[in-house]
Amino acid sequence: MLSIATAECFTHGKIGTIIHKIASGYDEVKEHPYYNYINGNVYVMASMFIPLRYSAEKLLNINLPDPDYKYKYAKAYSEKNDLKVAYLMAKGIKDILNCDMAIGTTAGVGRGGICILTDKNEYLFTTDVYGDLINRKNIIERQKNGVEKTLDKFIEILKKEYGIM
Repeated sequence: MLSIATAECFTHGKIGTIIHKIASGYDEVKEHPYYNYINGNVYVMASMFIPLRYSAEKLLNINLPDPDYKYKYAKAYSEKNDLKVAYLMAKGIKDILNCDMAIGTTAGVGRGGICILTDKNEYLFTTDVYGDLINRKNIIERQKNGVEKTLDKFIEILKKEYGIM
């Protein structure tokens, strides 16, 4: 079985939670379209919601760039830096837990950043929804798209790299 860990910001730990529920066979997700790919093939080592720069740095043993925007207590970056930070978050949790796959997400202003790391490859991508955390524009839509797109990519990677059918 493949070990998975997530370090999530704008997706609020939802990716790891969904994967965990499917992997564990919860009744509420037995009809999920990805149930047969995940259940019996993966397990979740950790699923973290980390909105603060300080917390991400301490928990994941990483150094993040200074935020591009001031936003209450959370970190907020441009899309370009979101991609860098998502990678650093995924790499941090992967290095600490030595898991097979790690997922990092963060989004400030732009389409956000998502990274899936495997032992072989690095997958960096954004959502399809422009959002603005500072002005609270499209953040729920971006989050929903980010969760869905990440799960789609996760399944694609399971098939491509691990031969799970």
